[in-house]
Amino acid sequence: MALGTAHDGKAEREQRELVEEASEDHSSNDLQTPNLKTRNGIVLMPQPSDDPLDPLNWSSFRKHMAMGTISYLAFVCYMTVTAIIPGTQQLADDFHVKKATAVYLGNTPVALYAVGPLLWSPLSHFIGRRPVMILGNIVTIVGTILAAAAQNYGTCMAGRILLGFGGSCFWCLGPPSIGDIFFRHEKGKKIGISTLAIVVAPFAGGIMGGGIINNKSLGWRWSQWISLILIGIGFLALLVFVPETIYIRREVTVESSTEKPSLWARYGVHIPKRHPDHQHSFFYVFSRPFVMLAFPAVLLSSFWFGVAYMLHVGITSDIPIIFQPAPYNFDSLDIGLSAFSGLIGGLLGELYAGPALDFIAKRALKRNEEWKPEMRLKAIWPALITAPGGLIMFGLSIQFGTSWVTPLVGQGIYIFGIEIATTVIQTYVLECYPKQGAEASLVFNLFRNLLSYTTPFFLPGMWKHTGQGGAFGVFAALIVFFFPLTIGVLMWRGQEIRDKGGDPGWSRD
Repeated sequence: MALGTAHDGKAEREQRELVEEASEDHSSNDLQTPNLKTRNGIVLMPQPSDDPLDPLNWSSFRKHMAMGTISYLAFVCYMTVTAIIPGTQQLADDFHVKKATAVYLGNTPVALYAVGPLLWSPLSHFIGRRPVMILGNIVTIVGTILAAAAQNYGTCMAGRILLGFGGSCFWCLGPPSIGDIFFRHEKGKKIGISTLAIVVAPFAGGIMGGGIINNKSLGWRWSQWISLILIGIGFLALLVFVPETIYIRREVTVESSTEKPSLWARYGVHIPKRHPDHQHSFFYVFSRPFVMLAFPAVLLSSFWFGVAYMLHVGITSDIPIIFQPAPYNFDSLDIGLSAFSGLIGGLLGELYAGPALDFIAKRALKRNEEWKPEMRLKAIWPALITAPGGLIMFGLSIQFGTSWVTPLVGQGIYIFGIEIATTVIQTYVLECYPKQGAEASLVFNLFRNLLSYTTPFFLPGMWKHTGQGGAFGVFAALIVFFFPLTIGVLMWRGQEIRDKGGDPGWSRD
């Protein structure tokens, strides 16, 4: 699809940006648009090269197997974190600690999901994403074995810390890796699948763990041993189906694109080779996520999502405390089955979010509209209603009701909104700064996991002073209060804010 030559200042700027993006940073003084590659009437962005190693040129089967494997590992690693939660009482009895102390075995790995990526992401800059995911998978396996075989609280906690640290690599490298292999108009749905795996994993873990732990011949240890088998399957799939996704486009020449791939490259092993101007030190790369905090598009959207997501871990970790006493009298199996509400909510949320994001992108591309990442934010409105609404329903029904149905429906509604918000904002931050997408994702995950990690520590105490309805009502109000100050501002003036802030001025590639 050919585009006309720009004649005025604004059109010329838009034309230059399109040429630069399509050419993937190859220098060009000619403002005439090249013959852009299209598919089904849609301009492919970014434009694929002629190199067979370019992930954009992979077959559909190869792309989807890589995406499926990464999403599967993100799912099973976090599922292992929550599979142990229905056994909180058993953990307290076996390790001779209070039940409130045993709860920390369930939520401590969440903190590692916040800080672990600060190591994994810069490390992937030097040795590639594939080796880092293999290493993270091995650490996860070691941590799961240590936790399952632990004979005391300290050893089990050490294993859980390793589990969270290793599993966190799939959260931080998953969306950027998936973004490497799909085009702009495909990213919403594909990244949505990855975020869906992350959002529903805690509930799948509860369902699986509840059934296993309730079986007296198995117990809480087998919730970890069976999880280990699933992680091991993912490890084998990772070796077979996930090549290196980092591709340095600016370094490709006619000679290199026609060069026969090496034996290692055929098996997906190649160290990213960057231009000398981009061969930074480890400390430089490590510090880049903190630099992204200075860019409002990343900071504001990540902060609001962190506030909205806070009760996700709080509810999951405290389900045993809420539903085991009267009037519910849940056993381990009941606690596990209660996770179906969040699982259904997450699935329904993604049925909306991914297609909605791709529809917005396809419509803009077909209309040849100037693309703004802020267009993605139009899909977030249902989350603003359902996330706080679900929290209020959950809290009030626990405080004043006796049926378990109403609070679990409220939990499902809340997770429906959270899944929408996760997919929309994750896609938005990746598109605002595509060359710094990994760093933007780190900021996003930092807010998500640090804020949510704190809630199990103070939420039960808060109930005693405000009641469950008041506690969850406060968090619902925070979601609504901060929305216009963060997401609303970006919807209104997001592009102007980004233009004023300028480009970060650096790129890993």
